[in-house]
Amino acid sequence: MTSAESPQERWVADPSIGWRILLTASLPHPPAVATVTGHLEALAASHGWPSPPVRTAADPAALRRALTAADPAPVVVGIAGSDLVVSAHHAAVDGLGLLRVLDGLGLAPVRSTARGVGERPAEHGLLGTIARRLGEAAVSPPARPRPSTRGETPSATRAEGDVLCDLEVAGTYRTAAVVHAAVRAVVDHEEGLGRAARHVAVAVGVTRDPDPDSPIADRSALLRLRDVEGLTRLDIERALRTAPVQAPPGGGTRRPWSGAVGRVSAVGMRVLGPRLGSTLLVSHLGEVSAPHVDRLAFHPVTAGGSGLSLGVVGDRGRTVLGLRARASAWDADGLERLLEPVGGRLTDG
Repeated sequence: MTSAESPQERWVADPSIGWRILLTASLPHPPAVATVTGHLEALAASHGWPSPPVRTAADPAALRRALTAADPAPVVVGIAGSDLVVSAHHAAVDGLGLLRVLDGLGLAPVRSTARGVGERPAEHGLLGTIARRLGEAAVSPPARPRPSTRGETPSATRAEGDVLCDLEVAGTYRTAAVVHAAVRAVVDHEEGLGRAARHVAVAVGVTRDPDPDSPIADRSALLRLRDVEGLTRLDIERALRTAPVQAPPGGGTRRPWSGAVGRVSAVGMRVLGPRLGSTLLVSHLGEVSAPHVDRLAFHPVTAGGSGLSLGVVGDRGRTVLGLRARASAWDADGLERLLEPVGGRLTDG
């Protein structure tokens, strides 16, 4: 990467979305804008980021929706009442990096039990991953759950951006349990609408290296499980232990052919975009200790396929599930009705 090239500029991924990941911290008291601004400026300076003004809003839900939109800044922070929202471009910050940003905004300590996958080998390089996914999209695309009201709203009036919701459930759960509960909820949802959920594919966000002493960056990778609709929780546990990592959209080290790869990828995404991706992305931040925060909610992002992503945060004997989808396809009510069975299956064991 040249000195003039930002991580966003070499992000080989769907250009039609903002690629912003969100972390909402509910605090005991409304934070002072001036104090948060000072911390953000110091953090941004230490990483060579621009430091946009802290945004404010009266409605936390409206603030979160606004912060999912594309923005050139690696990190944007907003405040709505007692909620502090961190929005980051995934090319610059991964899920665990969001926790480190929160730590740097004056809310330290913020720590997670999540561990990386280390040097687990990749299944293919970037070009091989793109070729395989484009082939999959053309021949046997992943299941794409849709709300029961899909199609009732004229396309000209469908909302833009993303819709987000979250649900708090008792207990803490490992990634395999969450994936299994989410898959069963998707299968039941589709069956309830008279549709079969075939080729359910789940992308699981992981980190390669959660080293807290390294600069904040995107160190994420994906484990991808396909045709999981018939798997038990134990099957999913085994699959997660052995699944190879997928090459990240950023493509790792810049190569002479990176530009050509990016162009091929962009063309494929334009042609097959709705059939790319996975049925669902799941990203678990682990058990998080943040004594100065009352509650955390995480909303990752995914592209292609269904556009559904599920963020998970465990904390003090509870778990917050954050579900996100495109507002052009889902409304808040439909998304909540998909999320509730996930929580129910977790707590029912």
